[in-house]
Amino acid sequence: MPQQAHLWITDPWTTLDHRQDTTLRLAQEAALQGVHQYWCNVKTIHLNNTIVQLQVQKILEIGEKREAESFQLGEIEIYEPKNFTSIHYRTDPPVDLAYLHPLQLLHLALQEIKTCEVVNPLAVLLSLNEKMQAAALHHLMPPSLVASQWEHLEAFGKKHIRTVLKPLHEAQSHGIELLHWQTPTHREESWAKIDAATHHFQTPVILQTYLDGIAEGETRLWFMDGKLLAFIKKLPIEGDFRVNIDQGSRLVSTTLSPKDHKNAEIISQHLHHQKIRLAAVDLIDGYVTDFNFTSPGLIPQIEKILSQNLAQSIVKKLFQT
Repeated sequence: MPQQAHLWITDPWTTLDHRQDTTLRLAQEAALQGVHQYWCNVKTIHLNNTIVQLQVQKILEIGEKREAESFQLGEIEIYEPKNFTSIHYRTDPPVDLAYLHPLQLLHLALQEIKTCEVVNPLAVLLSLNEKMQAAALHHLMPPSLVASQWEHLEAFGKKHIRTVLKPLHEAQSHGIELLHWQTPTHREESWAKIDAATHHFQTPVILQTYLDGIAEGETRLWFMDGKLLAFIKKLPIEGDFRVNIDQGSRLVSTTLSPKDHKNAEIISQHLHHQKIRLAAVDLIDGYVTDFNFTSPGLIPQIEKILSQNLAQSIVKKLFQT
């Protein structure tokens, strides 16, 4: 293995959308810059007696269009996390046990190791929640409640009339529901949806007031090392309030208002303080509605809209090429 080697950890190879996957776009740019890099399926991280091991493959070649068949990977090799200069843990949510347990194995292996950087930091990935993190920015979080008790959730709903229900561990709009609270029938419907989302009021969910600005879309801010790299507008699915690129949401170029610029500066300071290197943050009506620091994506799509090589800038920072 080279003196400096870098590892990408993703979901299993056959589940990836190779042409649109941000991790593979970054790996492609890293290959062009001569970075020695490897790939690992998250499911192959294991503890063998007292040693955490990884089944990795060296990235030998990546075709220009990134079709699955254009990737050439080396033979499977067994290494320990400490063998790498950096590890980029970019498996997609949900942030469930399948996501957390491999992270805990990496933490077990690296807690005394100072020569391997994990991006984003293990402390962030293990302890921060993407749906709740906006609370650390105080006034940038829309009126919200995180709870599992019906009486609190109902009181919040009655106060705000229309609320958005979000599971705390999901992504890509999974489980998101618009709840109405005006009438007893509405509240019965809301009760049923919250009952299911909280597993019978055992696990917390987040309720947020519905923001009318979603009709015009949400603004995605992309940050690298706490600095704003790019921004774009994500439009809701036609006939819906939810945004999901895989289900037809469109991306369009946009401009930032003076308020958005000011908020971006506040977010930048927070990301820098938390040592979050890669992040995508969504704004609606100037409010932060979602953080993404587990596997911030959409880089290939944003590059196409903006006609910019964003991956090059990210890779140069990540690997100091």
